[in-house]
Amino acid sequence: MDITLTGRHVSLTKALKQYAAKKFEKIEGYFDFKDHGELHIIIEVQKYRHIAEAVLISKFHKFSAKVETKDMYASIDAIEEKLLSQIKKQKDKIQRSEKNNNKDDRINILANMGSTTNARGDKFNEIEEEELQALKPMNTEEASEELLASADQFMLFYNVDFNKVCLLRKRKDGKFGMTISKY
Repeated sequence: MDITLTGRHVSLTKALKQYAAKKFEKIEGYFDFKDHGELHIIIEVQKYRHIAEAVLISKFHKFSAKVETKDMYASIDAIEEKLLSQIKKQKDKIQRSEKNNNKDDRINILANMGSTTNARGDKFNEIEEEELQALKPMNTEEASEELLASADQFMLFYNVDFNKVCLLRKRKDGKFGMTISKY
């Protein structure tokens, strides 16, 4: 990561440059900052106010922060905390998005179990995976009419009344049983 330090109305000492470079090492571990990151820090002194401003840019991300304290080292610490907070928030947002996308993938497989025998004559279950078609949104009445008209014993559908996935099944007594998912 390239770090550029600029001083306004302040002389940049070697110790200040080293402190800033060491402080922002943590950030290199996130996203693509190590290879493509550019950090520009501007420090400024106005009477008793020590202002630090940072802009962090990479190929896909941009973060910025501005802090004002009574000590320059404290300003650098605070700006590092602000940038890390923004980066972690963005990372969590991306992970939640990926997690939600993976949940959708799990619904798309339906498994049928059949019994098979091996060469020794032992029986075991074999799972055959089939792709589940998109769940049709309908209310409970429409689903029961459709299941009654079909030869199937059960039906999976998206219930618009509850905004949840439901399993509707034919019972032996001629009635219907419905299971509503928790999520």
